[in-house]
Amino acid sequence: MSHTAPLLLTGASGWFGRTALHVYEQEHGPEALRRELIPFASRERWVEFGSPHGPVKGYPLEAILDVSQPRGLLHLAFLTRDKVEELGHGRYVAANRAITATLAKLLQAWPALPVVVTSSGAAAALDGLPADLGGNPYATLKQEEEALLERQAATRMAVVFRVYAASGRFMTRPQKFALGDLILQGLRGQPLRVKAAHAVWRSYGSVEQLMQLSWRLLRVQGEAAGAGFQRLDACAPPVELGELAAGVAAALGASLAPRTISSAASDHYGGDGEAYEALLHRHGLAPRSLQEQIADTIGGLRPPATAGGASLGTYG
Repeated sequence: MSHTAPLLLTGASGWFGRTALHVYEQEHGPEALRRELIPFASRERWVEFGSPHGPVKGYPLEAILDVSQPRGLLHLAFLTRDKVEELGHGRYVAANRAITATLAKLLQAWPALPVVVTSSGAAAALDGLPADLGGNPYATLKQEEEALLERQAATRMAVVFRVYAASGRFMTRPQKFALGDLILQGLRGQPLRVKAAHAVWRSYGSVEQLMQLSWRLLRVQGEAAGAGFQRLDACAPPVELGELAAGVAAALGASLAPRTISSAASDHYGGDGEAYEALLHRHGLAPRSLQEQIADTIGGLRPPATAGGASLGTYG
């Protein structure tokens, strides 16, 4: 782990982390990735990310405090909300607070270290409201981490991206997400079925493009950027799941199962991506269309791309 002024990546074995590794190698080359970047995961492991040059070694998260003169941090480590049931409430809260405590120590040790963090649109549900650790631990703990970044931003660039619905390769547990589930239906040769009998709106963002932007912020701006805290919704305009299904069907040559909307209720989960889109343009990135995001996700889920990978871990 003898790097000179390295970039640090946490959550390297998860969906976003593997995408971050892939993007860095694609843009800067395999030698630069392995020379300039130190990945961290929940434990020491080899992290596969589809590289023809092989996996990279991920170090246990606590070892991040031993790194000398880090150049920037892309912080993706967090246990997702589905882990509450698996671990139990108490262990889940303790594990995520341990991650945030490690982040706090790193920020205190390096007061000028530029930081980019992914948060969740779920945190928006508690904006302006009291914490709800019992009823909504994921959102509450994300809010705690966002607040830490804001407190620590006086002498550094600190950018928080709130992610709502996400697209792209390396998607973990795709059957649990509307986009992943629709693609899996199509790959099995089934008509695409949207199960909701009411309107469901989601704001999608390309994980690959988010990682491109994050690395550009850290590499191009870094310590030269003005200090301060910025929080953006990393998403595109909302799309209804019927339109999403039609896009997946078009990409796969699949048919659509009939859908009856029997309820006037609607479900909206999305943010205002205008500032995010402007930031993408500022860094030379054209926002990916819905069809481009669908195609990227299909590329990651279509066999044999899903075969031969190492465990994705619990961080992402």
